Amino acid sequence: MKLMKSKIKMLAVSIASTLLILIFISCTPGQVEKIDVDSDGTQGEDTLSEDEIKELEEVVEAIDYENAQISADINGYIPSFLCTDSDNYIKIEITNNSDFTWRSSGQNMVRIGYHYYGQDVEYSDYDQTTRTALPYNLEPGESATVDVLINDIVNKGTYVLQIDPVVEGEFWFSSKGVEVLQGKVYFSSCTE
Repeated sequence: MKLMKSKIKMLAVSIASTLLILIFISCTPGQVEKIDVDSDGTQGEDTLSEDEIKELEEVVEAIDYENAQISADINGYIPSFLCTDSDNYIKIEITNNSDFTWRSSGQNMVRIGYHYYGQDVEYSDYDQTTRTALPYNLEPGESATVDVLINDIVNKGTYVLQIDPVVEGEFWFSSKGVEVLQGKVYFSSCTE
């Protein structure tokens, strides 16, 4: 297992080095020139498409989440009243305190979701709520302002609402001990 991890890391470093070289030797938009050395030692040329570059980037950016530092600061205010029959937006500022880049698109992207738990009603949802994309990739230490869409609570009542980032396909940040932004909210119709 240890030997396999070592080989994977060596492959990732090799691919990352190759990718950096390819990025700096560009030809036309959407393609990057690569130089091949054939088995007979002669030099040939070929190009990589944008899709091939994205594939390489995803391989390079494979993250070992079990050993990664996972942390975030979430600042904002959860209002005491929101609508059951329209979109609600809660503005937050979120800072990436993890030791890896939060991707705004693609595999394992980080999005902002939420959980809700009814206090005087029997409605709750932990996992299937609307998710809001980050405006751009966030490097460690960087912050972004995000308008988090809240639109899944359709039953009148008082709820505890928790705003929580998620690495899609992997985990909610709260499951790794990161503190959520939480507040008690009364939901009711805004059009009646």
